[in-house]
Amino acid sequence: MSGTFITIAQTASDSVGIVGGSDARAIIFGLLTGIAFGAILQRVGASSYALIVNMLRLKDLTIMKFFFLAVAVGSLGIYVTESFGTVHIGIAPLYLVGITVGGLIFGVGWAVSGYCPGTSLVAMGEGKTDAAITVFGGLVGALALALTWDWIEPNLVQPLNYGPKSLPEVLGVKPLLVAVVLTAIIVAFVMYLDHLSAGPKAAEGSETPGAVT
Repeated sequence: MSGTFITIAQTASDSVGIVGGSDARAIIFGLLTGIAFGAILQRVGASSYALIVNMLRLKDLTIMKFFFLAVAVGSLGIYVTESFGTVHIGIAPLYLVGITVGGLIFGVGWAVSGYCPGTSLVAMGEGKTDAAITVFGGLVGALALALTWDWIEPNLVQPLNYGPKSLPEVLGVKPLLVAVVLTAIIVAFVMYLDHLSAGPKAAEGSETPGAVT
């Protein structure tokens, strides 16, 4: 029975363009990069329920700035590495119906639980019970995907499926150029967010108690 579930899940992941590996080298590399990524998440406070919820409420942009910078650094690093022919980047197909539905489910789950998949694992490692419940919910969701894939594929994946598409391909330019431009835009946006965050803090710091006249 478990073998059937694994086969269905693997077929689903292959169909939607998930790139991975099951050999020892891929597993070890994934483990090491996962540990490094988890350590960084923990260091910046991304495993904090309060910080995540305040980010979603736009009250504290610390984690949002971290996520944006992670995307910028990761994108630039990956495409620089690809330009040397060291790695190959797999492009997932663009299926609008499934992405929209999945994004809504993911967003609601993130808002309700206060964790995303990565931050929930880090928080669970810290011993937080609510994070462990979130991880369990994610596993149940993965099982539900495997069991309902025969229905999901024709209804959510095949409609409006434009195949593997990337922005460099659509624009007809080199991927590294797109990565550099997007990285610059993201960094500028993060600096703008930092400026917005600094404004209220500076105002609070300038307030001093005074006599009431």
